[in-house]
Amino acid sequence: MTARRKELLRFLLSETEGLGRVAAFERLFELGAVDACACGRAAIRAEVERLVRRGTGRCEAMEAAAIRFGCSYSKVRNIIYYKPKN
Repeated sequence: MTARRKELLRFLLSETEGLGRVAAFERLFELGAVDACACGRAAIRAEVERLVRRGTGRCEAMEAAAIRFGCSYSKVRNIIYYKPKN
């Protein structure tokens, strides 16, 4: 872990010290330290993967995720098939 990352971690820990898990995440969102869009994409990917592992077809899993997350099938499809390059 780099020195910069350690300092950032210290800052985040100090901002969330003594808070429960939910309150800590709310605080991180307030600070702008958590990217809500990135979290949404990760949650959608995880939901589709979970459904596919349970035996649901990929298209049906993407449709179910769209309904659950209140977004379009097209958005889910883009999240699943067009992963950002690191």
